[in-house]
Amino acid sequence: MRKLLFISSLWVLVSGLVEAEPRKSLIVQAPVIEWHKGHGTDGGDHVHYGMQTSDGGYIMVGQTEKDRNGSDMLVVKTDAKGNLEWQKVKGQNRQSEYGTFVAEVGASTGITHGFIVAGALTSKGQQERTLVKFNAKGNTLWQKTYPAAGNSSIRGLGLTSDGSIVATGYVGSEQREYQFISDDGQGFILKTDANGNLEWERELTVAPHGMRVEEITGGFAIGANVWVEEDDRDHQQVCLILTDSQGNETFSGTYGGVNNDQVFDFAVTMDGGYIFAGHTRSYGVDNWDFLLLKVGASRQEQWHKTFGQPRGYDAKYIHDECYGVKQTPDGGYVMVGGTGDEYRYTASGHPLGPSDLW
Repeated sequence: MRKLLFISSLWVLVSGLVEAEPRKSLIVQAPVIEWHKGHGTDGGDHVHYGMQTSDGGYIMVGQTEKDRNGSDMLVVKTDAKGNLEWQKVKGQNRQSEYGTFVAEVGASTGITHGFIVAGALTSKGQQERTLVKFNAKGNTLWQKTYPAAGNSSIRGLGLTSDGSIVATGYVGSEQREYQFISDDGQGFILKTDANGNLEWERELTVAPHGMRVEEITGGFAIGANVWVEEDDRDHQQVCLILTDSQGNETFSGTYGGVNNDQVFDFAVTMDGGYIFAGHTRSYGVDNWDFLLLKVGASRQEQWHKTFGQPRGYDAKYIHDECYGVKQTPDGGYVMVGGTGDEYRYTASGHPLGPSDLW
């Protein structure tokens, strides 16, 4: 039985740097693990996003795979010590279905308290963009799909000041399984009311896949990945897209180095700028390393930092992959991800264990 492993302290990089010319960041000593718990099904379970909830507990969304022919959406809620409170699975046999993002709603408003889960479920034989609202006990309050051509998925969502929901992701892909980045799709932004009823939808003209979206004054900010051509070669860069309140694009800009740069999390910062987190092959790294890139309110890159090999070993064999970032109250940032041996290489005798241990 493979379980979701939920650990209260993962490998974390802390950067307290927000000035235009940041000092060299330091990798702090790993925190002590307070507890870890495993939850899930009899299949192979994968978390794609998690967050702390207003009651001090945690909620995780992802997928469970009972065989190689498909996956189901998986939602797990625990208390503050990681003890299971409830677990829900949604899906059909032999289909690729999964959760990608979750947001808590109504904890201090008149809206019914619960959780909005985004992802993809199957409707009439087609993989469709999906929003599901669960109440605090895990019961489904409503479930909505948003049909589009090809296979589609919601990758990120935000809650707006008027109680509505805004989401981004991709449509029109030939791929049915969970995609870290969709290169053959078409990015979108859509807005629904508090009950998931569609109000409007817009195409992202520059990006095949929207990753995260947040409300800003007068509109929305989206973090995405795009392919650019420079010096007769294609490579990936991170992309900032701004829209008005109706989802019409008002700005797009790309940032990064000369090799592939991938964004997997994005947020609006306290100073009105934007922070991108993911991993990179640019900036002289030997393999994939964590990437933290800051864009100011003026939409110009202010700085970038890479982090890698927190446990040592030969960098050319190690993938350091970042999938989350949060700004801390002191203005710094916390990143989370993994580091591990991705090739035929296992170093032993190291005080922190073998190289292929994540």
